[in-house]
Parts: sequence; C-alpha cells; structure tokens
Amino acid sequence: MNKLLIRNATIIDGTGRPGFPGDIAVDGDTIAAVGAKLDAAGRTVLDAAGLVAAPGFIDLHTHTDRKIFDNPRGDSKIMQGVTTEVTGNCGVGPFPARPGRLAELETYLNTLSGSLPAAGITWTDFASFAATVEKLDPGINLAMLVAHGALRIAAVGLADRPPAAEELALMEEMLATALEQGAWGMSTGLVYPPGSFAKTDELIALGKVLAKHRALYTSHIRGESATLQAAVDEAIAIGRESGVRVEISHLKAIGKPFWGQGLAALRRIEEARRQGVDIWADQYPYEATATALTRLVPDWAHDGGTNDMLKRLQDRDLVPRLDEEIGREMNVRGGPERVKISYLTTKGNERWIGKTIADVAADRNIPAVEAVRQLLLEENGRVNAVYFSLGTDDLEGIIRNPDVAVGSDGQVMSPERDGLENVHPRSYGTFPRVLGRFVREQGLLPLETAVRKMTALPAAILRLPDRGTIKPGYKADITLFDPATVLDTADFDQPHRYPAGIPHVIINGTIAVKDARLTGDGRGSVLRKTR
Repeated sequence: MNKLLIRNATIIDGTGRPGFPGDIAVDGDTIAAVGAKLDAAGRTVLDAAGLVAAPGFIDLHTHTDRKIFDNPRGDSKIMQGVTTEVTGNCGVGPFPARPGRLAELETYLNTLSGSLPAAGITWTDFASFAATVEKLDPGINLAMLVAHGALRIAAVGLADRPPAAEELALMEEMLATALEQGAWGMSTGLVYPPGSFAKTDELIALGKVLAKHRALYTSHIRGESATLQAAVDEAIAIGRESGVRVEISHLKAIGKPFWGQGLAALRRIEEARRQGVDIWADQYPYEATATALTRLVPDWAHDGGTNDMLKRLQDRDLVPRLDEEIGREMNVRGGPERVKISYLTTKGNERWIGKTIADVAADRNIPAVEAVRQLLLEENGRVNAVYFSLGTDDLEGIIRNPDVAVGSDGQVMSPERDGLENVHPRSYGTFPRVLGRFVREQGLLPLETAVRKMTALPAAILRLPDRGTIKPGYKADITLFDPATVLDTADFDQPHRYPAGIPHVIINGTIAVKDARLTGDGRGSVLRKTR
C-alpha cells in the first residue's frame, strides 16, 4: 500500500477556516491523519514548506464528455489542481442512448469538441458509459450528470414540441435508472435545442424524480441577457415546485446593455435560498464566454436538428428573418469584432481559427451575418467561438460571494494534442486565475474563502461525501500550491499554457503532478452516487 507524508504544509482544509501548519499522512487512497510533526516512518515524504495544502479542486462545471477519449489523463485540469470534474453539463452529454436515436445523439454531441470512440456510441445508459470510460484508466475523477438533451432525444427526438405522456414517462424512467446506477443528477441547457424546446412543467416533473433520489438539478438557464431575471425565476420555481436541489451554471449577464444584471440575479438566488429553496450557482472568472456558433441561430431554426437548421440557412425565403435575428444576437454579444472563431473542422477554413467574424466578413466582402451562415454551412454546423461579452462589475461581484462555486466550463486538454484549437483559456487557467489574480493581486476575497469555493462548497452542492475537505477518512485528493506565485499563464492568444505555482497534485493517494510535471501516474475513477 502506498504510504505518503506531506510535511511542513500550511493546511487550508476547505471549510473556510484559517490555514494552519501541519502534516498530512496518506495511506493508499485515503487521508490517514492530519496534525503536527506526524511520524514519517515507512512513508515517502513530500516536503511542502512554503506551500498551501488544499483539497483537490472540484470543477463543478465541465464538458469533458468527448475529450476524455482524446485525453484520459486530464492534463490541463490536473496541472491547475483539479482532481474531480463534474461532466454532462448544459444538457449536453452522451447518455442515455437509445437504439434508433443514435444518429441524432451523435449529431447533438458534435457541439462538443473531442472524439467519440472509433466504434461510435456503444453504450445505452450511465452504467455502460461509465464502464466505457473506466477502460481508459482515467487520470482524473469524474462525476457524471444525466444530460437532459440526450434524455429528450432518446424519448422525443429533435422536434420542437412537448413530450407526449408516454414520452415523459419514458424520460422519467430513464432518468431514474441513471440515478439508481450512480449518476449525480441531471443538467439542462435551456438555450440549446432540444433543451430549449422543454417547458417548465416538463422540468418540474423530472425535478421530482431527482428530488426523490436526492440528486442535483443543474441548469444553463433559459436566458443570460434580456431574459436573465425571468430565467432565474424559472430555475427557482423548478426547485420550489419539485423540491429538487438547484444549481445555476456559470452565472453571468451577457451583453453590455445588461451588465449589472448578473449581480441582480445573484440577489434573487440569495433571497430564494433565504425562503427555503435549495439553490446555488457556479462561475468562471473571465470576461468572455465560449460556445457553438450555432448559438447565434434562433431556436425556431433548430427544429428537427442540425440538418434541418442547415437547410433553413439556405432557404431564400427565411434568410432575411435569419439574418435579422442572427445579427441581433451577435450584437448583444459585442458584435462581429468580438466573436472569435476557436474551432473548425475543414482544412480549407483552418486559417480562420483565432480570427473574428468581422475578419471573415471583410476578407469575403460580405455582411457579418452572411459570414456566420457561410461558416456554419461549410462546417456542417461544427464551429465554436469565443464571445467577449461580459462586464467587470458582475464578474468581480459574483467572485466575491462565498456561496458561488468556481467552475471552468472547460474540458480536459493537452498542448500536444489540442494546440491548434484557439480555445478559451479556462481549460488551463480557471483555478489558478482565481487564486492569483482575484485573491493575491486584487484582494477580492480571502484565500480560505476561495479554496472553499473550489472544494467543500462544490462537494456540498453535489453531495459528494468524502472529498472537498482535508480530513482523516476522506479521499487523498490534495493540491499543493504556492500562494505567492500561483497564477494562470494561458490567455486568449496562447490558451494552451499550464499555470505557475502548482508544483504537486495528488489524486486518490497517487502523485499525478510532481515538481510541476505530469507523472503519468494519476489514478482517477468514475465516481458513483449511492442512495
């Protein structure tokens, strides 16, 4: 059995209390003891003088569902101190998968970067998908959510309509099965078809299934600009009516006309919690979002799926309406100069990676809305972009709140494999960015509070029982960082750079990062919720 002693650390245990000097003894995958001057006999000693020992960071919001097949070690997350990821967010995920609907599900999953296995989708439910991932021997822990989009595809397909009674019953049955197999909850993406086709009563019905299993309902809510407050109210109503625990994903207000509304939404959440609704939120610490370029296309054009959307983009009768609505949404997000292309699939368009929609439009001598349509048609809908559309006051005000968890909205990546993608830097820098820029440099919140927002708080929201705190009997997921130097180095021009100041990361008792280098020895697992 592996026996390790972390010596001379400043221990910030995740609870929010002040740090204290001490040692941490690890037996196998478990913390055996925490205290001063513990016996080192028979143990490998890791000297942590000058370093903080914190619980391994728990990334409450990720999209690693496909990328895990490309990068099972979890490089970009482990290097920033993340030891557990929650996957299947925003209603986009790989299960359940139902025969006869696999092509629709695969098309839906194209909104995520990364690969599916060569054999395609061979699983049907959480248990079989988890078994598929476990064969990869992942280097990071994964806690999986049921994706409402996949659930809806399996029962209803990609049609814009309410489920029939028997279809809703099937959704409830498939959700219950996944929860009984160990999934941690369900996510919705209410701005992404087919999730956007769901009405509130459908979500309340599914919320009752989640509440029965004491599982989490997490949501990319129905609007984050003009309709932000109404979207928050809907999430509150779902929690109140169903009794489910609610978590709002990446809380923010998109578009300069709506800056300040993020803080108003936070106040709504806090008031609902005071009134007894079990509701929380997470946030990533950047002033830019990232999502598919299809997000600019209105919901009605997505009815029936990607192929139908692409046909509408070429329909001369619909193009004037589409251009008006695409242009309106693009302007809310800052205009074509502030929409930067991050991912394309065809070689002929590779030169546009890292360029803006305005660049494409100028080069082709066409309006920006036409450039959007052309790229989507040329790429069969598979275009991702970074949108520079968030305000500083909302960002910093939400970061200050001790009860908003940190979540990257990113995925596992590696510079060697993914270096050509001009992605959002959050997959490499989220957690050290909070510790370095917002704690040390700006003093927006105490270090112990920031660590809690990355560890014990997300564990409590998820109801993860044995991680998120440095405590005997808990799993030995531990991140060691230098509070004087920890910092993100990835930016929007060079997003594939590992952070500074995180020399050691331990996952389930094995050293995954030693002296700021990946060891290849990280041993994660698929975590399962028990009743």
